[in-house]
Amino acid sequence: MSQPDFPKQFISVFYRKPLINLTIDRIERYFKKDEILMVVPEELVNITKKFTGSKNIIVEPARKNTAPAICLAAMHVQKKFGDSIIHIMPADHIIKDNKQFIRCLQFGEKMAAKNLLVTYGIIPDRPETGYGYIKFGEKIAEQGRLQSYCGIGFTEKPTKEKAIIYFKQKKYLWNSGIFTYRISAILNEMKKHIPSVYSGVNEYVRTNNRRYFNSIDAISVDYGVMEKSNRICLIKSTFDWDDVGTWLALDRYFRKDEKNNIVVGDALGLEIKDSIVYTYKVPVRLYGISNVVVVACPRGVLVCRKDRAPDIKRLFSHNSVKNAKRRL
Repeated sequence: MSQPDFPKQFISVFYRKPLINLTIDRIERYFKKDEILMVVPEELVNITKKFTGSKNIIVEPARKNTAPAICLAAMHVQKKFGDSIIHIMPADHIIKDNKQFIRCLQFGEKMAAKNLLVTYGIIPDRPETGYGYIKFGEKIAEQGRLQSYCGIGFTEKPTKEKAIIYFKQKKYLWNSGIFTYRISAILNEMKKHIPSVYSGVNEYVRTNNRRYFNSIDAISVDYGVMEKSNRICLIKSTFDWDDVGTWLALDRYFRKDEKNNIVVGDALGLEIKDSIVYTYKVPVRLYGISNVVVVACPRGVLVCRKDRAPDIKRLFSHNSVKNAKRRL
């Protein structure tokens, strides 16, 4: 159901409310309305306004990953509010304990005020290959149950064997992709580590000429800044968090039947086991399958093995789609 023109933040699979609206609900009591800004690719502006009703949108002229998006947001906020503290959070995560989440942000603000680049690590409850990890080192500060540490290493999605090692060592946290920065601190680090991104965004903001933004290399803030900086502060977070990045996430939110299946929607099956079936406005009938994910909606149908679900983004890459059309 999640596709480039209709990504998962607009889907209401969980809690019967789009993830983007859950994100706004989570923070609106803590921030003033004009302080909640959304960085949105140009092609998603209309649908974002439709779901949120918000006009506080910073438009990305092109999708260039998180570093240019954060740089753009920081420059806009700096112009409007001065050298303030900003929180960066994806619009498509599930966080259950809002009060603990806000407490972590408030603690993060104190760390960011010291010109540290704050990121929030999640204590793993399983060996997970679908998330990135951060290793923590020496303790920096604590406040009640909250503790902050020096971040000493980012690791991309590991193999199953490495994920088991990380889980047992208890020195690694999941990378939540949530950050807190003083604007001047993150911009200075971008100028130092990814100067082409900083200068390209700066010229775009100055001139409003999109060719400057279009010329920037796509790069994540993790790779461009967080992995290189010596100012990383990692907060061991106390809120429940889930990226719900693949259809396997339904395993954590829906009840299974006696054959270990999760079935949501108008679906009937015979001799199916260990599978996930989700259907929206499309009847689905299945027979004799196991260990698969089946998703059906008016926009299309997805079928894949469960063990390949974390890699499904490859299917929507330009080359994969083009090659698939050629084979057909």
